[in-house]
Amino acid sequence: MYVNIALNIPSDKLFTYEVPANLQQEVEIGKRVFVPFGSRKRTGFIIKIISSCDLKNIKSIAEILDDEPLFGLSDLDFYQWIANYFMYPLGKTLAELIPSGSEKKDSLWITPMAPETDIPLPLPLTAAQEKLLAFLRQYPQGIAQNSITRLSSLKNVDPAIRKLHLAGFLTIERKQNKQLSPHSQTMVTLDESKTAETKLTDKQKKLIDFIQTKGPISLNDLIEKSGISGAVIKKLQDKGIIKFTASEKMRTASFDSAIRQNKNTIILNNRQNGAMEEISRYLGKNIFTPILLHGVTGSGKTEIYLKTIEKVLNSGASAIYLVPEIALTPQLISRVAGRFDQRKIAILHSGIAESIRYDQWRQIKRGLINLVIGTRSAVFAPLPNLKLIIVDEEHDASYKQDERLCYNARDLAVLKAKMASAIVITGSATPGVRTYFNARTKKYHLLELQQRVEEKPMPVIEIIDMKAQQEKSGKVPILSEALIAAIEQTLNKKEQVLLFLNKRGFDTFLVCADCGYNFLCPNCAVSLKNHVAEGVVKCHYCDYTIKSLPLCPSCRGSRILSYGVGTQKLEKEIAKIFPHARIQRMDSDTTSRKGTQEKILRALEMREIDILIGTQMITKGHDFPFITLVGVISADTSLNMPDFRAAERTFQLITQVAGRGGRGNTPGEVIIQTFNPDHYALKHAQNHDYKAFYEEEIDFRKALQYPPFGRIINLRLSSIKKDALIEEARLLGKSAKKLSALRGNVAEIIGPAESPLAKIRGRYRFQMLIKGKDINALHQIARELINKHRNSQVKITADVDPENFM
Repeated sequence: MYVNIALNIPSDKLFTYEVPANLQQEVEIGKRVFVPFGSRKRTGFIIKIISSCDLKNIKSIAEILDDEPLFGLSDLDFYQWIANYFMYPLGKTLAELIPSGSEKKDSLWITPMAPETDIPLPLPLTAAQEKLLAFLRQYPQGIAQNSITRLSSLKNVDPAIRKLHLAGFLTIERKQNKQLSPHSQTMVTLDESKTAETKLTDKQKKLIDFIQTKGPISLNDLIEKSGISGAVIKKLQDKGIIKFTASEKMRTASFDSAIRQNKNTIILNNRQNGAMEEISRYLGKNIFTPILLHGVTGSGKTEIYLKTIEKVLNSGASAIYLVPEIALTPQLISRVAGRFDQRKIAILHSGIAESIRYDQWRQIKRGLINLVIGTRSAVFAPLPNLKLIIVDEEHDASYKQDERLCYNARDLAVLKAKMASAIVITGSATPGVRTYFNARTKKYHLLELQQRVEEKPMPVIEIIDMKAQQEKSGKVPILSEALIAAIEQTLNKKEQVLLFLNKRGFDTFLVCADCGYNFLCPNCAVSLKNHVAEGVVKCHYCDYTIKSLPLCPSCRGSRILSYGVGTQKLEKEIAKIFPHARIQRMDSDTTSRKGTQEKILRALEMREIDILIGTQMITKGHDFPFITLVGVISADTSLNMPDFRAAERTFQLITQVAGRGGRGNTPGEVIIQTFNPDHYALKHAQNHDYKAFYEEEIDFRKALQYPPFGRIINLRLSSIKKDALIEEARLLGKSAKKLSALRGNVAEIIGPAESPLAKIRGRYRFQMLIKGKDINALHQIARELINKHRNSQVKITADVDPENFM
């Protein structure tokens, strides 16, 4: 017996291994194996089982790592499609999709020897060897060899390690990491046939009564809850009255939420009932049905989602509910808890511990879970009998992964539903232009909710021209007079204020007034941001952090000037103007610790916060009835992005954050500050007119052949060596133009050029766009380029414009 294995390496090739006789009964597609590869062993996935093989000198698999498969054949078809379409090796794709931490690794462990000052050096060290040895001595307990380059920025360290090892300066040993595995527990069961014939003490009788009441119970729970000592338990075990057995304990996510559950029965209005009737008709057909639920903010989309899930679960099928941000899950969980069987729900997102995700994944594969709730990675869950996928806030950019495997979970949800003959409901008040285009061209079924529940009015939006504010004061203030006055009125009425600014930190950038030194991150081509509250200057891309410097590192001058506004600076300004207001900031700096997001939202719900300041995470899905004023501090932040979607994203952000206001009994008010008051995205957002925005935006896209009228593949190149990157980018561009010409110039080649962020985490970055109408032709060109220019110094990944999957 032989198996084809996909390994987590940058190669599309599958590798064939022989299965030893003692492991053949355990072999199944979807299990992980540990196999020899070169001088090490690696984790791979069984993709195919074959009975014979003509290859010679085939190595055998060393170990099967799973008792049960992590995916089935239908799941593999989905994963294989993803790997092919996004031109990402299957082994790396599977390692990306299966819960992280489940990979067993074989690595070399480097440990420096303690320096002996009295012993003469066996040989003189080169400068590179001395630097490496100095670095290694920071890790007296040792460090993995593959981590040295990443942590030290030293290059070509392997020869230096070998020479230092031969000279006796360090030791090298092979280590294997501890792999995630099922968690076992000791269960206690009672043999009642022996209780009558055995003389028992009072404590022993009490313990037996407790077990009879509770049934089989874990040993830990028995000791904790019975209040009886371990010695009594041991005596009963010796007498054979109780027995210990090993059992797997499933680690699960908590459903506890600080957000209050709404236990009132919600009665749908006529518009919601109409949408539900339409969806119910599709549910009974058991065919692939893509639906766009376009409803204004506060129109009751979530209740439609939940009632649809209820219908699907009652029919014995399963469902996936996707949300764009972890911040949305506490409120969603509070609505789901008590409504569905928690034992059959899995929660999957990056905030869940790896061990819990691993256990939940296996429960899903076993068919013991029928509802998966989570962020983008939840779309890969191997749910059997899948009949419904919901993509809430489908327009949101958080569904897009921009590193390694570049995918959009919204588009993959459509594909997965098609493969499973299921319904997919994409919902938003501001659908993506592509999604709405699909609905207008009848590829998706369109359902609309054009009014809020209980006929509540949409908030009134006022646009403030900050150029006029500048003329009055001589400089641009952070807050306009109109916004300050509106905040004061709202606070006087004991209502709540939401202020949105899509920049965290204190300042946008720092500069020395004497020499012009710009405080740049050494790893990324971006300015460091001042975080006054923590007393540090930080990079928002790689988290490089240094203490705030009183003097310029270049000229030692003390005149350090700051420009721009971040959420910290806004918080300080608000506190100065409104000293008695209870102010809270919600961004990735204040919510990095587990549970802090939920605490902030709970405090907002309990009206313990007067003014909430935040970034994008406050714009999505939250429903708090006492927020009556929303302020957008700078609408220009997203408008000025170098992206053809800038207007679309600005309209979406403004509309979504505006929708957080006026959800209670008091109408909402929104104030938008901008230097571009006449921009069509802002004008249409002011009128809550998505259709007018779409018509103007789609004409712009059509004129320039941008998606959905044209297709784009962005090839991204990165390297720690800038010269090698520039040369490879030049050769890539030359190859691309030649391939396009050979195919009748089917593609427009734009670039290569430096990426907008030219350096991130120590890697220089270039990009090249392949643009055209025929995605298959573009795909062929891109794949040929990747195969031809793939090398060890320059990484190439493809960000492929998503297919319609229709």
